[in-house]
Parts: sequence; structure tokens; C-alpha cells
Amino acid sequence: MTDPRTPVFEAKRIAALWAGLLLAPAAFGANLQLGYLLVHPACLRDSVTALYVVHILSLIMALTGALIAWRIRQQAVSGFPEEAGDQEGRTRFMAGLGVWTSALFALAIVAQTVPSLMLHPCQ
Repeated sequence: MTDPRTPVFEAKRIAALWAGLLLAPAAFGANLQLGYLLVHPACLRDSVTALYVVHILSLIMALTGALIAWRIRQQAVSGFPEEAGDQEGRTRFMAGLGVWTSALFALAIVAQTVPSLMLHPCQ
């Protein structure tokens, strides 16, 4: 068995890489679910404030994931990796993937927001 106290080399950077990659898709999913969940109460109350708050928080969460991935990408050593599959190459790849994924999901969150801006919740 593995000792749970075993130190992981650069655990904070690994956690930040995963956060940069997965934060935006999680924000997209939360925005989608909460957006559908809040339509009926917004119609009953004739107030779309809760929907707007969910959209804004989801967009901020997605952009935070992009910022985390961007900072890690900037910290990685530039140039070509010395070996195929070395640590710096994997870090640059995962951080770049996190930036692009976060940007794409942020765009999808904006696209989900447009109907809330154009239509009344009761329509």
C-alpha cells in the first residue's frame, strides 16, 4: 500500500494544472444545470437576477481556469523539450490545453447567456 503521507513532487503545480483544465467545463455544466433550474422560479417572481448572477459567476469561474492555465504556461520553460514526454513538455501541453479549453467553454457560457438576455423566462 502507498503511504498517504508520501510527498508528491510539485503537487501544487499538478493541482493547478488540473484546475486550469477542469474548472471551465465544471463551470459550463453548473451554468447549464442552474440555468435550467432557475427558469421556473424566475418566471414566477418575474425577476431574472438569479439567472444573471449564475451566468456571471460561471463566466468568472471559467476565466479563472484560463488564468491559472495561462500563468502555468508562462512559468514553463520555453523552447523545445529535451526528451519526448519530459515533465516540462507535459506541463506546457496541459497548460496550453487548459487555456484553449477554458476559452472555448467561456465562449459557450456566453452563448448560454444570450437567451437569458433576449427572452423573458416565461417564454
